Amino acid sequence: MLASYRLIETSDVNEIEAAWIENSRGRNVDMSEARPDSEFVASLARFDDGALTHCRYDAPIAVSFEAADYTRLIYQMRQGSAVLLEGETSEIASSRAGCLIPAGRRWRGRHAAGLEDLAVRIPVKTLQRKLSAYLGSGRQALDLLQPSAADPRGAEELRSTIFEVTAGMENVGDQFLPNLAVTSLDEISLGLFTCFSREMLAAEQKPAAPSTVQLGRVEQYLVAYYTEPLTLETLAEISGVSARSVIWYFRVRYGCTPRQYLERVRLQMAHLQLRIFSGNSVECVALQCGFPSVAAFRCSYVQQFGVPPIPRYCIN
Repeated sequence: MLASYRLIETSDVNEIEAAWIENSRGRNVDMSEARPDSEFVASLARFDDGALTHCRYDAPIAVSFEAADYTRLIYQMRQGSAVLLEGETSEIASSRAGCLIPAGRRWRGRHAAGLEDLAVRIPVKTLQRKLSAYLGSGRQALDLLQPSAADPRGAEELRSTIFEVTAGMENVGDQFLPNLAVTSLDEISLGLFTCFSREMLAAEQKPAAPSTVQLGRVEQYLVAYYTEPLTLETLAEISGVSARSVIWYFRVRYGCTPRQYLERVRLQMAHLQLRIFSGNSVECVALQCGFPSVAAFRCSYVQQFGVPPIPRYCIN
């Protein structure tokens, strides 16, 4: 995973320890059971408001971490791995659902049979900004559950999203990376709010309804700026109400979420470009229409039109 973002590949214990301290706020690394040929491989894909990391080590290892100013969601892929949050007595064992490390918490990871994990990091400021946009208030904090204690279906969907993002970042071209990073971060943040928050899961009341004018402004924006990435902040700013209200009532009025509506607009514009303009490649059309990758464009196009996208000059 993330081989294109390789940070370090070494069997030198000093280099391994330095990498943990420099890049992950590690403060104590125990590799006492390491063999001379135990290889450590770490990849780090940074983007404006977060990062993805993939680490692998073929020997037992334990690492203690300082508190950080970002939230981590970690998926461990080796049995015998566990996380201990400082101040709590119970460990979070390796599980498919993943484990959440809240910002501001010290923690320790123990990996008795070697390490392999995939993690997403989102800074506190980013989550606060998106939370405020989603709720339409100045709310600055949200108590998040561990994935194993949250909505099982939502936790599984978020896991799938993060692994798909990882695969996408590995294969996408540089020109698509900004769109992919912005879109993915928004989806992951929304998943954290809606799947791992006790308050959100317990809430049964509908949010306040936007006016027809407010929803109309969002629709007009999606049509006019279909090439731009869509974020929770944008929905709140354009509508004048919370992004949660827009998403909820967009489904009622249009039968889809704003993001799904945007994808329909993009597909129609891409279809038009492919049929009318000659000389445009599939990659060029996907980029011009705001898709996060060529693969995402092809998949959506086939679902919508039943055939793969083909440039006009290739049609007999």
